[in-house]
Amino acid sequence: MLFKLFSSFFTSVESSPHIVALPDIPLWRNCPSVFRNYKCFFPPATDSNNPRVPTYVHERLLSVISILPLFCERGDLMAVNFHSPEGLFDTSHNLFHLYNAYSIPNGHTRSVSPVDLFPQHDFPTLVLGDLNIHHSASYPTRLLSGYDQFIRSPYFDRASGQLFSLLNTPGVYTRFPFTSNHRLAVLDLSFANPALLPYFSSWNPSLRPTGSDHTALSIILSTLLLKPPPRGLNWKFMDWDHISPLLNDLILAAPPALPTPNSLHLWFDNSLAKITHLITSNTPTKCPSSYSKP
Repeated sequence: MLFKLFSSFFTSVESSPHIVALPDIPLWRNCPSVFRNYKCFFPPATDSNNPRVPTYVHERLLSVISILPLFCERGDLMAVNFHSPEGLFDTSHNLFHLYNAYSIPNGHTRSVSPVDLFPQHDFPTLVLGDLNIHHSASYPTRLLSGYDQFIRSPYFDRASGQLFSLLNTPGVYTRFPFTSNHRLAVLDLSFANPALLPYFSSWNPSLRPTGSDHTALSIILSTLLLKPPPRGLNWKFMDWDHISPLLNDLILAAPPALPTPNSLHLWFDNSLAKITHLITSNTPTKCPSSYSKP
């Protein structure tokens, strides 16, 4: 995963990510790779655990804020505290917490528990990881087995209970297996707690290939001053003469022949999303103020 952080310390946007979390990468002599301009933090190797969650921080970030890695005496989970007395996203928050996890499958369990992954913090917290679970929130078109539901329920229940929000775009794959006997999947998940959510800008998987079967993900956080509010739709200038034929020609999928509550809900959401997108994409937006030029 690639994670870009923009804070009040930076006056320009760089193309290089400020923080890079890499779950389950190849090791050499129990150490992850070294990259220029980045400091690597990773759990110490033991006889029973290899460091699976290295986290890289750009040297520019190291020069302006304090960073404290937390290793939890395990190789599949680590946290990093970012602190600045002057504030990070704005002056109201001087602490930011990042979790990097690789949850190893072990039968009906995973190595990283939901309690460890989703703590209750009142400061901005981001959870990144390859959790090796499937859920309809991140992969709505996948038919989940009873086994899948048994595995994923504790994680999403815990995340929901702690008010974490999923940042993934639903249905966008994060794993593209090299073998034909495995299907595409959404395994790399990103969550933000309520304190971080106002600063979330985008989640984007469209980065160049890395050679891994997992795609690189870019998450951008920005200060509220750098993120302009979205423009509202100007319904007064909506051209119904143009939109009505488009609505008449819109083809929607037929409802399921033998509906279940889940399949009917999915069909309704997909149909509503298509209609809403057609209308909003053909409706002009309002100007930021009455003095703005159209």
